[in-house]
Amino acid sequence: MPRTPPDQEPWYVAAFEADYLERYAHRDEASARAEGPFLSRALSLPAGGRVLDLCCGAGRHSRTLAAAGLRVLGVDLSLALLRRARAEAPGIPVLRADMRALPLAGASLDGAVNLFTSFGYFESDAENARALNEVARVLRPGGRFVIDFLNLPRTLANLQPHNERTSGNDRIVEHRRYDAIRRRLVKDVTVYKNDGAVRKRLVESVRAFAPDELIALLERSGLSVLERCGDLAGAVFSGTDSPRCVLVAERPR
Repeated sequence: MPRTPPDQEPWYVAAFEADYLERYAHRDEASARAEGPFLSRALSLPAGGRVLDLCCGAGRHSRTLAAAGLRVLGVDLSLALLRRARAEAPGIPVLRADMRALPLAGASLDGAVNLFTSFGYFESDAENARALNEVARVLRPGGRFVIDFLNLPRTLANLQPHNERTSGNDRIVEHRRYDAIRRRLVKDVTVYKNDGAVRKRLVESVRAFAPDELIALLERSGLSVLERCGDLAGAVFSGTDSPRCVLVAERPR
């Protein structure tokens, strides 16, 4: 079957190639380890519990959860990032799959996490809801799900329309905007080589769910929200003061 031309692929296919790790180098192993205690507490699982790291990327949180004694399965759509995850930790199984159609048996996992705003990528709310429906389907009764999403009021209040930074020899220029009609946060990214030539252009586009909208989506999928936190250290959620919206939900017993 012929491959989809690059200019017709969904934005998240181009955005999560191998160079993604260079653009987001600040999301490192140390920060994942620091977030591990909260994730372990929120999941509330004994050693050996089976956990899905949904949209695991290169697997830094998978490794943290595995170090805490959990049996982790990493799932992502990016083959390049899954290869890195496997290289870093060959003992942690990984699977390439679309989060809207997980090739996993129902009620087969004890917990799941979805971190660093790895949700809201799809164009329609129905498609995004399908991803949460899949999480609910594969969780056993009593299994918990932790989703780490942007806190929309805080994000809009502090939105930086333009910024530049360096990564290695590259200069990265980012333009951000909120599309109120589509209710999406859009980031246009241009990566320049050190001679000024363009290395890459890409777009990141996330459906900007407000905290209450996200809670409603989880509840419609059959999950009960137990806790709302303001970051992955477990801080109390406090409106526009909280940098993140972290929800802990459970499939009812």
